[in-house]
Amino acid sequence: MSYPLSSWQIRIYSVSELSAQIRQSVNSQFRDILVEGEISNFKPYPSGHVYFTLKDDLATIKAVVFNYTGKYPEGALKDGVAVICKGRVDVYEKRGEYRLLVDALEVKGIGLLQMKFQALKEKLLKEGLFAPEKKKPLPFLPERIGIVTSPGGAAIQDMIKIIFGKFENMCVTVYPVKVQGDDACYEIAEGIDYFNRTKEVDIIITGRGGGSLEDLAPFNEEVVARAIFRSEIPVVSAVGHEIDFTIADFAADVRAPTPTAAADIVVKDKRDLINLLSDVRLRLEQCMNKRLERSKLLLFQEVVALKEQKDFIVDYRIYVDELANNLIHGFSSYFKEMRGQADTLAQRLKDLNPDNILRRGYSITVKKGTMEVVTSADQVIQKEELFVRLHKGELLVSVLETSPEN
Repeated sequence: MSYPLSSWQIRIYSVSELSAQIRQSVNSQFRDILVEGEISNFKPYPSGHVYFTLKDDLATIKAVVFNYTGKYPEGALKDGVAVICKGRVDVYEKRGEYRLLVDALEVKGIGLLQMKFQALKEKLLKEGLFAPEKKKPLPFLPERIGIVTSPGGAAIQDMIKIIFGKFENMCVTVYPVKVQGDDACYEIAEGIDYFNRTKEVDIIITGRGGGSLEDLAPFNEEVVARAIFRSEIPVVSAVGHEIDFTIADFAADVRAPTPTAAADIVVKDKRDLINLLSDVRLRLEQCMNKRLERSKLLLFQEVVALKEQKDFIVDYRIYVDELANNLIHGFSSYFKEMRGQADTLAQRLKDLNPDNILRRGYSITVKKGTMEVVTSADQVIQKEELFVRLHKGELLVSVLETSPEN
């Protein structure tokens, strides 16, 4: 004999009540847990959340990361990547599904900071920010050095000690910034931009002492890398100890393993420079002395050669004197002949001068209207007026009669 289920003396749950009980039980037991698996079905949503499936060889679980955008580097997570997720298990009552709500995750074997470091490094490398041909040479001897670092850190003390120990009157300007914390990267970038705006330094050193990856995080930020890349002034990166590399190191024109090494690279030892100048001066003096000795020898050889050619020069002096005498004589004869010709021509011009002819009683007759010279009686008629030019004065006459040419 069977009895209806409704007659059983136990509690009857509604679907929502059962789901709520399961959710409460699961939430209380599986909080702040670590789950390892491989990502599949990775799907970002416009809301900024990311949904994916976490799986291993035997099972799968749905997972979600809320507000994913901005937390993790673009492209760091994708299908096939093994990760470790921290979060809690929750039950989605409406569908009766459970899923892992992820608070934080890391690529297996790589921390979040390292993951961001690798992603940013690949991005800037593709853009050419680390290209060797973009690196600017350091000045041989800078007159002014700008340092972007914390004024209270050990790094600045070490650098100043090295700089003034090598060149006691070097000009050093410190732009004080934080080198640790969320806003430190913006202060560092502003310090680099400040020196580029004011142009008051010849070289920039930026850095800090060593530390953990978290401590060095500001020098792994994109804003610092781009400030270094756009700097017109050469930048030396001096971050951490020798084994530490940052994004700033790759973007800088020169990477120094430590702040102390950066100061040593930038500044030449004044004593060494003085010794170098003394050595150069000595070599220049030796070179000039050798050239003077060689010039003296060449001059002596030329003098000897000139003495040997003395007779030759004397002969040529006599020859030149003879040529000069002949030239003077030839010019004298030529000018004398030319003067005689000129006198003859002058006499001829004098003889042909019309004034001289008129002085001897001759006259020139022209027609009054046309000023035509009259040379024949046939050219005029009776009563025609003529001008008669005499040696002194002119006459206006009228023709009374003409006669034949003979």
